[in-house]
Amino acid sequence: MVQEGSFAKQQYMDKYSDLDLNVWFSKEMDFTNDLTWLSELGEVLVAVPLDFPVQDGMRSLIVIFENGVKVDFSFWPIEFLEQPFPYYDAYLILLDKANLSEKLVPFLKKSEVTQMDEKAFQTLVDEFYLEMHYVAKFQKRGEFWFVAALKAGIRENYFLPLLEQIAILEGKSPSFLGRHMNDWLSPFWLNKIQLLFKENDSKEVFALFSELYQEIARKMDFQFDQKRLKKLENLILGL
Repeated sequence: MVQEGSFAKQQYMDKYSDLDLNVWFSKEMDFTNDLTWLSELGEVLVAVPLDFPVQDGMRSLIVIFENGVKVDFSFWPIEFLEQPFPYYDAYLILLDKANLSEKLVPFLKKSEVTQMDEKAFQTLVDEFYLEMHYVAKFQKRGEFWFVAALKAGIRENYFLPLLEQIAILEGKSPSFLGRHMNDWLSPFWLNKIQLLFKENDSKEVFALFSELYQEIARKMDFQFDQKRLKKLENLILGL
């Protein structure tokens, strides 16, 4: 049994922190099929088993106990130890009956945000404009629910990668999914992106995105067709 997350890292711990426990198992064992074993740990208020989208064979079990403790159990087949995998960068061995923890060392593969190359940068910028075209279209159709989903995707898939690139260029290491952003993004950009979480119009969103990608292009000496992108922006705003 391995503990990971904030307690294993000894970082960002507070009263809201979950327990993240990885159970490595062999043979045909499914801890999520019969949940009676959880009663040995405490009174369960909710327990939801989930399949990992990352790799077949991995399962998780999210549990909240009566005392308020939330535990994220994950169940890993021993066979996974044969190949490198982007496991967490800090972990704590809680129980090791078969001396399998030695295999964790070659199993570990660091997962981190890397510097974007010019082609990936240009593709991301173009895809952002395509998504904004969708937003404009469905706004005109009154599809407010779908538009909200599109905007959330734009924040995650287009703004966040550029913010991560800004951080890397400033010598910082971004955390995954924008976590702990106050620690790796400069106050200048933290203040700018508040726009994305308030009532805004597409013109403001375009201006912010343009400022971001131009900053990266300037620092990385990337090429982009500003005239073409401005025409595309005007077309979208005119829908």
